[in-house]
Amino acid sequence: MAKKQPFRNLDAEYAKAANTGDAAQVAALYSKDAIFMMPETPAYKGTKGVRASAQAAIDAGWRNIKFKTIKSGSDGDLAFNIGSVSMDQPSESGMTKVTGKYLDVYRRQKDGSWKIIATMYNSDKPAK
Repeated sequence: MAKKQPFRNLDAEYAKAANTGDAAQVAALYSKDAIFMMPETPAYKGTKGVRASAQAAIDAGWRNIKFKTIKSGSDGDLAFNIGSVSMDQPSESGMTKVTGKYLDVYRRQKDGSWKIIATMYNSDKPAK
């Protein structure tokens, strides 16, 4: 049986942090030079940018974030996850379930831990 790749745990850690409103913990999953790309916004850079983006999503009412890995892999000190994501977002009619997809790229740190160095996310449907 294949050993679970340690970087794959970061999806669950991200969801837990975001769903409890902890933008600082979301940012802690990223490297200092990370790039965070979301739809209809400029790219956020570094942990400060990731924290600002995460806090904006939390403040906007994004809740119940869930990730499902579709494909992952690694080679040396780099790894990736490709997956689907769902979350509840406020809308004019209350909360709306939004689905999308994401790509995370990870780099193994000197201490052996993994940090996200790039995230790209977009929704399956255009924003309303």
